[in-house]
Amino acid sequence: MQNKLRGYLLDNFEEFKQKVKDANDIVSVVSKYVTLNRKGKTWWANCPFHYEKTPSFAVNGTEQYYHCFGCGVSGDVFGFVQHMENCDFYDALKILAENAGLAMPDFSHDGKDAERKKEREQVYAVLREAALYYYKNLSLPAAQPARDYVIGKRKLDSASIKAFGLGYSLGWNEVIDHLKKAGYSYDIMQKAGIIEKNQHDRYYDVFAKRLIFPIINSNDNVVGFSARVLEPVSHTKYRNTGETIVFKKNECVYGINLIKKFKHNEPLNEIIIVEGQMDVISLYKAGVRNAVACLGTALTPNHAKQLKKYCDKVVVCFDGDGAGKKATLRSLDILVGAGLDVYVTSLPPGVDPDEYVLKYGVDSYRQRISDAKYWVEYLINEYASSYNLKRAEERNSFVISSLNVIKKLGSNTEQNVYLQMVKELSNISLDVLKRDLEDIDNMTNVEEPTVKNNESSITKENAYVKAVKFVMGALLHKKEYATLNDDVKDNLLDPDIQKLYDYIADCHSNNKLPIVSHVFDMYDVDNTPLINDIINFDFAESLDNETYYNDCVKLLIRSGLEIKQRDLANRISLESDIEKRKELSRELSLIILKLTQLRKK
Repeated sequence: MQNKLRGYLLDNFEEFKQKVKDANDIVSVVSKYVTLNRKGKTWWANCPFHYEKTPSFAVNGTEQYYHCFGCGVSGDVFGFVQHMENCDFYDALKILAENAGLAMPDFSHDGKDAERKKEREQVYAVLREAALYYYKNLSLPAAQPARDYVIGKRKLDSASIKAFGLGYSLGWNEVIDHLKKAGYSYDIMQKAGIIEKNQHDRYYDVFAKRLIFPIINSNDNVVGFSARVLEPVSHTKYRNTGETIVFKKNECVYGINLIKKFKHNEPLNEIIIVEGQMDVISLYKAGVRNAVACLGTALTPNHAKQLKKYCDKVVVCFDGDGAGKKATLRSLDILVGAGLDVYVTSLPPGVDPDEYVLKYGVDSYRQRISDAKYWVEYLINEYASSYNLKRAEERNSFVISSLNVIKKLGSNTEQNVYLQMVKELSNISLDVLKRDLEDIDNMTNVEEPTVKNNESSITKENAYVKAVKFVMGALLHKKEYATLNDDVKDNLLDPDIQKLYDYIADCHSNNKLPIVSHVFDMYDVDNTPLINDIINFDFAESLDNETYYNDCVKLLIRSGLEIKQRDLANRISLESDIEKRKELSRELSLIILKLTQLRKK
């Protein structure tokens, strides 16, 4: 009975959501926030989400979605209201329901959804109150050790301290007493990660007598704290909030709220990734307002996705010590895999960005950022310094490591630039390097001395991905030359793309046309770059798109089969069970047969 009721409520929620969406024309909604001008079938405006002088924000009234060609943001009417009102989906639904004159039903039959929302709001509220309390403490006489550190040692000014909300915890109980007087329970303080119980079953401030760095998300909510001890200790200097309903360390980017504001006010050409929050703050004080950090944890795909929302280019500038170099190398695959243009700059050994600016000045730091090397050049140089290139076997390992990186590049022109670099370092002819690049998958694998590849086989196949984008974009946007094809379906290797193909096919089988705005209901488009690219695919009118479409279909099918062939060959080599090996071998034979037939056509 419970499951039936939940299913009934879910169906009714989806029905109501669609009713609200249908009742709110996106052009009318957007025009309440920005001035739209119509050109042809599209409405244009200066983007409300980033600074620009020439309108690049487009609203498609037919398909009911928006896209900014400047910053890349896309969405339906719900997404637009969420961004503009700085609210979650549920609140956006309420705003649009009210706008359409529709009463908002209560979909939480057992109150659990309402309770979770209320708890989240309470956690945000208590964190904000705690942050304000800690901030005010910083001016008290008892906070002199903290002021000695941030003002005396780190040379921060009051504007920077205010921008980041730095504060101080006076002791073990003060924040608890303050929050109790403000009406917050021990339970909500604990759920927010502010307090814990000791062995005597008494609550205490987990950040007692530490310098406080509030962690603020892109919606300007305090989600947690990072706190630093001020006296010499043998244990870790920093303590971060534990995982809570609003805080996940592997998702939080320190300074992302200010990046969002920066982009709204002026062009954001790149984001600088540094190691620590003090680096971010010191750079901010020096006038470098586009730096972020990952709270002392290794950079994750979640961090990369957040950065991708705001800018396509990142510059990695970790500390100049051995640990900083290792962190740089670990981050590259993740950043490149997220579709970012990645550059790397190196600081002198033992110097972090904060110290560098204090010692050499901000102009020198900006020049280093400007001179940052593209990630491929950086890796090739790292490989060259890791091997003794005078020894034949190490030179061979250097070449293979470098070619494995170069192969990931999308164009022959780009590959040739870096092949020339390898040629100069190894004294191996360009012709030999080109042949080796074509045969790199069959060459002996070597253990790379610095960074291992974690990308999926799909993301390496740049030509394949381009073909997928064009074919799926043409199908979604209902181009006359685009037709459904079972062979295309069988060689779509990404589950998200398979799901999109099934939606389009289902529309056709029911004599309906696919609607772009519906895709925003199917995916978190901001965090699914491939779907985002398909939705906003730019069909060049100068091309013979029909011929290009047919070429892409052939390439997609062939490349998909080749990827399957390699994956199956790898699985066979790793499989010890004889029967499973036979089964995989039969699958491989079928793939090879299909490829042979394709090549004969």
